[in-house]
Amino acid sequence: MLYELLLLLFSYLCGSIPVGYLIGKFFYNVDIRKHGSGNIGAANAFRLLGKKAGIGTMIGDMLKGAIATFTTRIYLWCGNYNGFGTYQSNNIILDSGFLLAMSALMAIIGHSYPVWLKFKGGKSASVGAGALLGINPIAFTICFGVWVIALIISRYTSLSNLITALTAPPLYWYFAGDRFFNNQSLWALYVSLVIVVFIYLRHHENIKRLIQGNERKFGQKEKL
Repeated sequence: MLYELLLLLFSYLCGSIPVGYLIGKFFYNVDIRKHGSGNIGAANAFRLLGKKAGIGTMIGDMLKGAIATFTTRIYLWCGNYNGFGTYQSNNIILDSGFLLAMSALMAIIGHSYPVWLKFKGGKSASVGAGALLGINPIAFTICFGVWVIALIISRYTSLSNLITALTAPPLYWYFAGDRFFNNQSLWALYVSLVIVVFIYLRHHENIKRLIQGNERKFGQKEKL
């Protein structure tokens, strides 16, 4: 159980790396927390600093999630996962899908509440997508494809994030586990539902602006 808890801590710390903040500070001498939406994610970096910063932030945030879940997958391959001790029980067994999904959730929480920035971070959509990359590249491809299509149609990054988040539960149910396919992990499904709710809560201001019709569109610039 100690190794499993350390893996979750590692996932949180991975997610906590403030990529957007670091790119803004070191390459543009700008603290993006003080401009635009105040968010450290890719959307705010795009609007304030341009395409290079936005793409760099998105890739960096995705890598955080991917590293967290792929490290967990390596542990499942090479370690001795005991389901947090539940494999000795006949009642509840926290399968490998649970650990992978929890690793993703901790990376997402780390991005939203990074210890390095006094627990004020981003909205975690990119980290969530990257976490699927570490679980299975096919799952990530489906997720990212939905996001691109939604963005092309709507032109709203936030709406695309919200639509794409809904693809998470079936993807976690099918891909999260010891096997690459057909894991059918109910525990991964349950945790993924928590992830969806968490991402929607982090986007509550965006949802309000979308309803009011004054949400920022993708590519819309903001002055520093």
